[in-house]
Amino acid sequence: MKTKRLKRANRILTHFRYNFNVVPPYKILVDGTFALNALKDKINIMEQMPKYLGASCELVTTKCVIKELEKIGSPVFGALHILKGYDTYYCPHTPEKSVECCFLYLARKSIKEGKQKLMFATNDNTLKEKLRSIPGIANLFISYNTILLEDISEASLKKEETISNEFKRLQDLKKQILGEDNKVIRKKRKAKGPNPLSCLKKKPKIEASVTDGDKVKKVRRKKKKANVSQ
Repeated sequence: MKTKRLKRANRILTHFRYNFNVVPPYKILVDGTFALNALKDKINIMEQMPKYLGASCELVTTKCVIKELEKIGSPVFGALHILKGYDTYYCPHTPEKSVECCFLYLARKSIKEGKQKLMFATNDNTLKEKLRSIPGIANLFISYNTILLEDISEASLKKEETISNEFKRLQDLKKQILGEDNKVIRKKRKAKGPNPLSCLKKKPKIEASVTDGDKVKKVRRKKKKANVSQ
C-alpha cells in the first residue's frame, strides 16, 4: 500500500512539473485544519512531507492563518504552536483576511508566469473545492492517518489540453509560413569504393644472390700528405 501511495504521488507531481513548472524544493502553504489533523493523527509534518513527496520542501504559513487560530483560542493551541514554527509567507492583507480569501489570492497569483509556484495543505473541504477550480494548483490533505495528494483537478487537465493544442497550432503555423521545402534535406552518403592505392599490384621483390667470389671490395681512399713549404 505504501509503494502504491508513493507511485501515485510521483505520477501527480510529474504532471504538475511538466505542465505547470511545479518543481522542488516545493513551497507548501499550511493552514490550521491541516496542522490540527496532523496533531490528532500524530503525524510529524516536517518529517513525513519530504518522504511522501520524494523531494525537499519548505513548509510555510501566512499571518492570516496565525490570526485566525489566535481568534479561535485554546481548542487549536496545538495547531497554532506547530504553525508558529514555520516561516511566514508574505501576503498583503492588512488587516488580516480569512484563510480562504488569503489562500485563494495566493493561489491565483502563483499560477502567473514567472511567479513562484505554491502547493496548498488544507483539510477544509470548501477551500479544497475552490482551489481545485484554479488550474495548476496541487493540494495536500490528511486522511487515513497519512498525507495524500489530491487527484489532478478537471481545471488542470483542461489547461493541459489547451497548452497541448496551442503548441500543435504553432507547429502547424510554422510549417505553413516556412513551407515544407525549407526542410533541410540531408544527402545520402554513397558507398565509397576501395582505395585505388590498395588495388595496385605488388611489385615483386628482387633478391640479389651474392656469392663468395663476387664480393664487392671496398675501395679505401688514401689520404694525401700535405706539402709543407720550407
